[in-house]
Amino acid sequence: MLHAIPDEHYVEFVADGLNPNDHPSFPARVVDIPLTTSRFGAHARLRAEVLPSVQQWITKNPQLGMGLQLLPADKHRSNDLPLKIDTTGALWQRTLIVWPDDGLYELSGDTTWFLQISVPTTTADTIRSLHRELVKPANLRPEPGEALVNLADAQVSFPAIVDNESWIGAAVPYFRPEVAKILGAWLNYAHLTLDDTYARTYWEGDTLIVVESNAASMPGYHPDHVEPRPDGRYAIGWREWVWEAV
Repeated sequence: MLHAIPDEHYVEFVADGLNPNDHPSFPARVVDIPLTTSRFGAHARLRAEVLPSVQQWITKNPQLGMGLQLLPADKHRSNDLPLKIDTTGALWQRTLIVWPDDGLYELSGDTTWFLQISVPTTTADTIRSLHRELVKPANLRPEPGEALVNLADAQVSFPAIVDNESWIGAAVPYFRPEVAKILGAWLNYAHLTLDDTYARTYWEGDTLIVVESNAASMPGYHPDHVEPRPDGRYAIGWREWVWEAV
């Protein structure tokens, strides 16, 4: 699996008819652009070494209506760029733009597909297995000073220190690191099995990356990076979600 490097996230293709069991994500730098400039999802810049994997997957999914051809560049005409990349879509044909400041190749959507922010490539079996391992009553007992909180309509509650002041009427919880890992696993499971509007998560070191499903395809969107507070606890979703004390 290809891994993101600093300043990169993960993107995935969205289109009708894709096999959910063969839906990889690719590391890319997300481009900040005004929402009015694109109707076709996230704009991403990819490293040259990522493009062959993208090409292989596109070839396996002709329903995208897209082609990606990697050719040696003409160094006399292409500013010494390593690749010339021709892309074809339902209504267009173009060469990928290469940005001279970072040497990355820009890719954005068409009328038949688009890109959205994602999580590292995983499988349903992996998500279910981690959920079975972590989300257990014995792992969710409150410690002194903690209370149980849950999201509206959710059947699982998580122990946290709850702030005395609410955020627009909702509780503001702070989770222990071990509970944050359980919550991240539960969110991925809920996205898979309950409602795909639940956020998806992954870890980069001790930072929890939270990808909001309802914003993942919006141009310029960046996931929330939840870092531990000085006391080691995590404030997850307190500005976006409605946490309720049980």
